[in-house]
Amino acid sequence: MSAKKLQELVREEYGKRNLEKLEIPSYISENLNKQLREYQKEALKFYFAQRELHNEKRISGNHLMFNMATGSGKTLIMAALMLECFKNGYRNFIFFVNSNAILEKTKANFSDKNSKKYLFNDEILIDTQRVEINIIKNLNESKKESINIYFTTIQSLFSVLTKEQENVLSFLDFKEAKIVFLADEAHHLNSETKKASKKESENKENWETIVKKAYEANNENLMLEFSATIPKEREVTEKYNDKIIYEYALKEFCENGFSKRIYLLKYDDKALKSRFLGGILASLYREFLAVKYEIALKPVILFKSPSISQSKDNEKMFLDFLENLQSADIEQFYKNYQSAKGEVLSDSFVFFKNKFKENYALKLVRFIKTAFKKSYILNANDEKEAKEYQILLNSLEESENHIRVIFAVNKLDEGWDVLNLFDIVRLNDKANSKKTTTTSEVQLIGRGARYYPFMQKEFEEEKAFKRKFDNDLNNELSHLERLNYHTLNDVSFIENLNKEMREQGLFIEELTKKKCELKLTPYAQEIKKNYKMFYAKNQIKRRELSIFDTRKITEDEVKQEMELIEIPLFSKHINESLVDFKESEIKIEDFKHTTFKDGNFSYECFLKALNRLQMDFNSLKAFKDVESKKDFYEKMFYELNVKFHKKQDLSKENQVEIFIFVLDKLKNLVYKKKKEIEVSEFQAYELKLDERVVFKDKIKQPNYEWLYFDKVPYDSELELEFLRFIEGEKEKINQKFSEWVVVRNEGFKEFKIYYDYRKDKDNYGKGFEPDFIFFAKEKNNENFFALQCFMEVKGTHLVENDQWKEDLLQVLKGKFFDTILNEKGYKIDKANLKLESLPFFTGENKTPFLEAFRKIFH
Repeated sequence: MSAKKLQELVREEYGKRNLEKLEIPSYISENLNKQLREYQKEALKFYFAQRELHNEKRISGNHLMFNMATGSGKTLIMAALMLECFKNGYRNFIFFVNSNAILEKTKANFSDKNSKKYLFNDEILIDTQRVEINIIKNLNESKKESINIYFTTIQSLFSVLTKEQENVLSFLDFKEAKIVFLADEAHHLNSETKKASKKESENKENWETIVKKAYEANNENLMLEFSATIPKEREVTEKYNDKIIYEYALKEFCENGFSKRIYLLKYDDKALKSRFLGGILASLYREFLAVKYEIALKPVILFKSPSISQSKDNEKMFLDFLENLQSADIEQFYKNYQSAKGEVLSDSFVFFKNKFKENYALKLVRFIKTAFKKSYILNANDEKEAKEYQILLNSLEESENHIRVIFAVNKLDEGWDVLNLFDIVRLNDKANSKKTTTTSEVQLIGRGARYYPFMQKEFEEEKAFKRKFDNDLNNELSHLERLNYHTLNDVSFIENLNKEMREQGLFIEELTKKKCELKLTPYAQEIKKNYKMFYAKNQIKRRELSIFDTRKITEDEVKQEMELIEIPLFSKHINESLVDFKESEIKIEDFKHTTFKDGNFSYECFLKALNRLQMDFNSLKAFKDVESKKDFYEKMFYELNVKFHKKQDLSKENQVEIFIFVLDKLKNLVYKKKKEIEVSEFQAYELKLDERVVFKDKIKQPNYEWLYFDKVPYDSELELEFLRFIEGEKEKINQKFSEWVVVRNEGFKEFKIYYDYRKDKDNYGKGFEPDFIFFAKEKNNENFFALQCFMEVKGTHLVENDQWKEDLLQVLKGKFFDTILNEKGYKIDKANLKLESLPFFTGENKTPFLEAFRKIFH
């Protein structure tokens, strides 16, 4: 029998101390500029617990593996671990990976403050001391109070440690200074363990040995590996069995809503122009949806070819297709490919027809030729191009990046971090059922399935990075949560693709989950027609507060800090030149030192910048000896000597942008960011619950006339047992209520409630959706349903962890409302609504539930 996995062992050994109660230290949360998700916090908690047990000598091991899904944010966890290790005395970090492209991208994440993907705050403070990120070429360049990072590939590290060279790392360094090794895409580090073939061994056999030797040189060294896929060879799985500190599989990642849904579009027409047009129309539809809902989004299409020569030919065909596109082509396409409501091509057709009326196809041709012109297309195939265009490929979400279409073969299968890819179009017109082909496609789909975060007012902040419309798939915004994979209708390829997808934990919607249309039962239709129904819920508000630092900031401190910054080039004219990034590569000689005074900056532009940042005089009082805005400007800006780009045009518009940039830097000196949530009081609203569409593996259609919907999507047999219980009690319920109905809550936004009992509680602001909602009309009231009762089914193994949900339900018990609001919060009715709730309906001891049930319903 194999030994217990490390994660299981930590959970067991940590025992009564309770992993859930561990807190993420402020020196981590306050020094990262991105919010940790729940599973990322959990990963860190397992690490904290393991280190605590390791220090107690109850668990051994400084070599750990984080086995987490593609797109789950492993790099943010690395950043958090750097802060944790620094706090515990480590100063030197070696980051290594298999690919140069990934290396450069990660270097920007950790060290480039101008990158939008930079992970730390501009200022890192640990124990009130400022900590700098210091990129080093050898340990002699390390600074005592810095996070010193050596970036390298596995190949370069091997070369450095096996050849005698000056001023580079050596095994002696690893003995004398304790080091944290951070290995990304670490599945490449197992050539020796996998017992590779002789030919492979000649090239790779020493990579694993050399890294292991370096790590083991000092017994305080840490090896922290990160990988989404651990090779399945028995020797490798045994190697990692006692090292996997946290596992978060792709299947779990997707099921928890952190990925796009994946939809398959199958084309019978072998002509490539059909797939060209399908990808374009789906992408353009999403762009128009984003504009409609004020979402900043530029959807990207990837055209995937089987070879580099074919990819280049396909790009030429695509450009010819665009040049010759006619409105008749679009009209004929939609005649051929209109499908059911809720599918992207059908919905796009309805949308375009409603928006552009009779001339919709002609207008679409104009939009397409503008949106997909040649300068917005990137071919990322050969090594030279892939290297030069790496910045563009890893900044596709940014507004100044105009790339809309990418032609590629296999250069993007690993290390590509893109969120706004919504269409992958497979340009292969020959049947191909090889497993290697489908595996490559699945890896690419997994990267494309990364979720593009966007917010809507009705959703709380925690939903920004999760799907929001799983239970409302008729909502057009659900198309911004989908990845479409366009392919020739090749049966054998699709069967293999689906099989491989299942093995990897990804799911194609049409081939896995059942589409369930929830329709009102005849009884519910009568109720809706004859009576008013009300429901109660609360709302959650999140805001980021700027809190003053308690100490006063002096003029000298400001100048010392600000003279270190380089003001980037501000220009509205940067456009297509970004394609050739060499021209815009920033060099030291591109900058010059000058003062705001010498640059003839305008005080009026300074005031406009203050206004744009919503900074009034009160927000400047943290600075010492400042008596007015003018005084602040003259003391802090007038003589300030900073680096400007030599090409900077100092127009009034650009002056405002420069002031905003500098003021934002100043704010970081005197403000601390604090996120605060506030849960509102419960309010009563009129219920208008219509037909819904959900996707579910398990669906029943029980013949219970008291159900609101005709079908019951369910997760466990215990939920069906609950329904049988209600059916058995219906005669007694009928004696007390003249009309009543039960809604199976499948994540409906109307019924999500938030824990609002005391702000100092850990669970304050957490939300959940009770499984069943009971509505009833009392016999003495002829006009409306006056009772709403929440009921939650809970497996016994989940009761302890979810106790806060039961506490919230108990707090709601007996709440009473005499005013009804509409969705906008205006009073529309004067009526009564009473809330009730029951203890959990569990698989074992049902006595508390039964006693409470009888008090209300008998």
